[in-house]
Amino acid sequence: MKIKGVIFDADGTLLDSMKFWDESVLRLIRSMGIAPDDRLTEILTPMSMEEGAKFLKKEYDLPVSENEIIDRENKFIEKFYSREVTLRSGAVEFLNCLKEKNIPMTVASATDRYLIEMALKRLEIFDYFRAVISCTDIGEGKTSPEIFYSACEIMDTLPGETLVAEDSLIAIKTAKKAGFITMGVYDESQKRNREDIVKISDLFVEKGFDINILLTSC
Repeated sequence: MKIKGVIFDADGTLLDSMKFWDESVLRLIRSMGIAPDDRLTEILTPMSMEEGAKFLKKEYDLPVSENEIIDRENKFIEKFYSREVTLRSGAVEFLNCLKEKNIPMTVASATDRYLIEMALKRLEIFDYFRAVISCTDIGEGKTSPEIFYSACEIMDTLPGETLVAEDSLIAIKTAKKAGFITMGVYDESQKRNREDIVKISDLFVEKGFDINILLTSC
């Protein structure tokens, strides 16, 4: 297995943000007097914001438009990404190791691009990446491999030589089926899926990024 490019998910992978996302979505639903399903955040994780808003409106018959759902979420999360979100343990060391090996990197996220770029710039890691791509840009969530293919085109790599680092079981399954090398990055939000993530992933990290993986795979 020779890794020639790396695609990083953002939330729950590079960024320690899933607890915030869980709380923000649940708070939005509860503010309308509705009790959310206990698997809601897991369902929404691989979706674009547009897909998520469409799902929420239909599933809970919300009395607001899909655009208003997105606007309400964005206003709440802009502060978090611009001021509060932190990196996952070992992320900087992992990125530096890839940079030293001249391995291109991209970010592929279900979150709107401007929010991810805002966070990456504040955390001073934006310049590590060839591009930041959002599912909104592609028009499909991570049940489709299109966002990963787009990242490959930017890095000029093939799926079989490109590592996809993800915390979501659904996204890992998508990448694996499309022929990518997969690295499961454990996040507490995926606790019930841990065993399946370990089973399907080519590589797995539990408490943070481990550069020893790169020393043996690049």
